[in-house]
Amino acid sequence: MNDAQDILYGVTSQTLVFDAPEGRPSSVTSMDVFPMTSGDDATAEPALGAAAVETNPNTTVDATSGYGETDPRKVNLTATTGIAIGRSYLLTNITSGESEWVEVVEIVSADYVLAREPLLNSYPTSSTFVSTRISATVDSTWVADSTNITDDLDPNPGYRCRVQYVVASQTYVHHVEFDLVRYQGRHTVTPVDMVRFHPGWNHELPTYHQPDGGKQLIAEAYKQVKWDLHAAGHADEGLRSIEGVNQLVKHKAWVLLARGQGEQMLELARREYQAQLDRLVQVTNRLPMATDASGAGNDVAAHGIWSK
Repeated sequence: MNDAQDILYGVTSQTLVFDAPEGRPSSVTSMDVFPMTSGDDATAEPALGAAAVETNPNTTVDATSGYGETDPRKVNLTATTGIAIGRSYLLTNITSGESEWVEVVEIVSADYVLAREPLLNSYPTSSTFVSTRISATVDSTWVADSTNITDDLDPNPGYRCRVQYVVASQTYVHHVEFDLVRYQGRHTVTPVDMVRFHPGWNHELPTYHQPDGGKQLIAEAYKQVKWDLHAAGHADEGLRSIEGVNQLVKHKAWVLLARGQGEQMLELARREYQAQLDRLVQVTNRLPMATDASGAGNDVAAHGIWSK
């Protein structure tokens, strides 16, 4: 997924990225930035440098991999240059056209990578393993201009970037959204925190989430908390209590884990999460929030479940 991104005010050498869902682009025509309230015919913001397709990985399978093999999670590769744990890459059988996205959880340099889940298809030698990422460096002058900081009172992104590129001789247009912020929307919950919060965490994790302690479940929990905050009218990057955010993330991660533990456990986890969300954000707002572009946190009245 191409989630909305938070670009930090005053920090140079940041990049805005977009992962093309259609495949590896052969070229990038443009990446034009506009305030969300402006049309595409407006003057683009001078926010980005030249766009380019990520160079690596752009490699091939060097031994049959995937479904039917001894370890169907193993992708044998000619090179592993540029591959990062936690990123997803496109694996394609160039003979049959079958493809799937591979989330990498382990890398053995110059040899192979392990996918989080067993591959659904078989990939013979010469199948391609590539990044489809397009990126552009954020302009150092634009990122240092405080008038460009977006409104933390609005949970919707302040900017969109129109991305035009070519894959297999066909032109595609998408957009990616972002904010320029003083603080990025984030959490700091680790698997160790989850064990303290829910002592059975490690043992109850699904099989393919056990090696990394459920990091992806925690990451997904944060995304869902972000949208719950959005529904309450708050931008995730506007919260000034990391402890409060972490508390919500831990409860939401428990909800995700409980989905495989029966209706009674799932209902308990859901009630506990909703109670935390109500106490901290929805019914009574107990967390400091940004009310302007200065970075300060202030008390903000909760909208309440009956507000319009």
